[in-house]
Amino acid sequence: MTEKADNNAKIAKIAEIFDSIQGEGPYIGYRQLFIRFCGCNLLCNYCDTEFDKGEEYTVSELIEKIKEFNLHAFHSISLTGGEPLLHYEFLKQFLPEIKKLNLKVYLETNGTMPKALESIIDCVDIISMDFKVDSSAKIGDLFLKHDKFLQTAKNYNKKIFAKLVFDDNLRDFEINESINLAQKYNIELILQPEMEGDRIKVSHEKIVETFNKFSEKYYNTRLIGQVHKFFDIR
Repeated sequence: MTEKADNNAKIAKIAEIFDSIQGEGPYIGYRQLFIRFCGCNLLCNYCDTEFDKGEEYTVSELIEKIKEFNLHAFHSISLTGGEPLLHYEFLKQFLPEIKKLNLKVYLETNGTMPKALESIIDCVDIISMDFKVDSSAKIGDLFLKHDKFLQTAKNYNKKIFAKLVFDDNLRDFEINESINLAQKYNIELILQPEMEGDRIKVSHEKIVETFNKFSEKYYNTRLIGQVHKFFDIR
């Protein structure tokens, strides 16, 4: 019986698997193997990712695909999307196999699925969480969900930082709520101006003003753009 024919086998739809550099946050420049999962539980206004089309993989098929790469070259494997935690049942089977390959697991997530995170967190090394703010994402305020997510990550003493994509419409309320959560959980906060292709959409004045407002209230704030776009790297 093949794994796909096994009713207990888990299948995930993967948009793409590729070798590149991390272009966002404090791990910029590290080489990673990216696995982009299809599907998302949010629909952010600025999302520039096409993740609906893809190919289905079983756990064993995806492991064999990964082994085609030079795994010694990678800092870690990045689970990205979409929202990888939508596939937590698949990840519960997949990630223990990844750990057998002595690879670090870097999870990129929108920080709204704490129960899904808890189910796989033992196999995750680094968590890159996005603060989703309504002024740019246009999906409502999600700070209560982010709070529960960060609490789960901290309960397991995991490395975690938060990114915040902002535009010229960022509100003081969103700044204060983001700072409150960053301080509460003592995490690094990365400000990321919204981009359109390789062009920064946010005005210079707004970038400086936003960084000053954050850093004056929370020292552990950094301003980092999407470096891979300036290098024209996927």
